[in-house]
Amino acid sequence: MSYGRPLLSELELKYPFAPSSRRFFESIPVEDGLNSREVVDQTGSRLLSALGRAKYEPHISELTEFSSFFAAALVASQDPVLTSRFSKKEAERAKEHFLAEAPKAKAVALAECFGAAVMLEESQNEGRRYSMPFEVYLSVVSKHELGKNPKWKLARQPLSAGTVHLTENMVNDFFGDCAQAAIGDGVRNLRKAQLPKQLLGVRAEVIQYVPAPRPRSGKGYLYVEDLLKHPVSDGRHRLVWLVLAPYMVNVKKVDDTEAVEKIRAFVAAAGETSAMRRFVEYNVKRARRNGLLPPTFSTLKLEHPDIFGLLPKEVVAAEVAKQK
Repeated sequence: MSYGRPLLSELELKYPFAPSSRRFFESIPVEDGLNSREVVDQTGSRLLSALGRAKYEPHISELTEFSSFFAAALVASQDPVLTSRFSKKEAERAKEHFLAEAPKAKAVALAECFGAAVMLEESQNEGRRYSMPFEVYLSVVSKHELGKNPKWKLARQPLSAGTVHLTENMVNDFFGDCAQAAIGDGVRNLRKAQLPKQLLGVRAEVIQYVPAPRPRSGKGYLYVEDLLKHPVSDGRHRLVWLVLAPYMVNVKKVDDTEAVEKIRAFVAAAGETSAMRRFVEYNVKRARRNGLLPPTFSTLKLEHPDIFGLLPKEVVAAEVAKQK
């Protein structure tokens, strides 16, 4: 398994989405990584398991198991639903490994996989906890967009002297959610890559079991149309990345140019800078690349009360009137 390189570490085998694991696989020519029928078969098994169509059994060969993860990611990148299912299942598998780790090994895994430098704390009163500087916590949460889940908002974490403290259960969940986000981002970044011919048969076999995406109802997003008519000066950045860019691209289905122009018209009411223009362009592309949807009115109120509070009173009143 050396390919002229050191053998993979146990951590890299358990967590193939870790940066060092990706670098190892990228150093192997695709033909070498997929020249084994066992790798191709294991790839199909991995994807069918993600879709709930088969029970997954890890391969006896560590290299086959390792290579099939990346091969499956290539196939999963061909479909957004498969991307989501694959990311979720692989994150669950990674979390199972993480649960079995010794406390110090958990700290190492968090650092190696996500750059989260944590310290282990033992207390007779509070049991085992893991701590990290709040800047590190915010960086990881931001990078993997965990803030969409209220559970990971900084305001909800025990914080003292600039340090975030997580219980054993919380750090387990933190690892799992980071893993799912990291895998999903990695898979989506492969969408423009050409699928190797060795995997065409796997895609044909698997894609027939991918469920059709649920139809999207636009009713919960009507408030966005009202918002566009009432520009705000406070919170424009948050409204752009969470609400406006996903709405324009994945609900209204307009092209990137039109989406950027409409959002720029909204933000320009309070003055537009070149930095804001670039921010809008970036988030339009991000929304399209990741298939993001905006929160509905009720979800925004429940899960993002800080951003909900930025809505003009005219928008809130109009939405409340529609619901009566």
